[in-house]
Amino acid sequence: MNYINETVMLKTCKLTDYIAEYHPEWTCDMPVGCPPEDIIVAHNHPFFRLARYADRYDEDDFKSYAETSPDKDWGENLPLAVGLSVIDNEKKARKRLKSPYFSKFKGIILLNLEPKDGVLKQTGAHLSHYTWWKTKRFSINNLKMLQ
Repeated sequence: MNYINETVMLKTCKLTDYIAEYHPEWTCDMPVGCPPEDIIVAHNHPFFRLARYADRYDEDDFKSYAETSPDKDWGENLPLAVGLSVIDNEKKARKRLKSPYFSKFKGIILLNLEPKDGVLKQTGAHLSHYTWWKTKRFSINNLKMLQ
């Protein structure tokens, strides 16, 4: 593994190496090629996830698009649909809350992700956006809602 930035504790890694070290159990059956082979592993790194409520979160805030719309044909976007969107910058997460596109979201959850929680990859046009493929070891206990 190679550190992307020693201060924020993100490491580039190969999925095969991650699997050999952490033996993850994914939260769903992963499609072929998902997660991708070139991934990022967080070591107590803060990420931010938009939440449906301003003052609380629950399991539904951690369901993927594929889980909430299981009958949809995701096509080539299935690898992204089984992952969750997270943002690596609080200011950018707050900016998204103000966008009409994200109007169903009212709050921000702070996640300090660890290797046991899954793997990430920067995806999309915004460099602050990551797709996170979470494992069954991730727990929603002790997360923090930001004000």
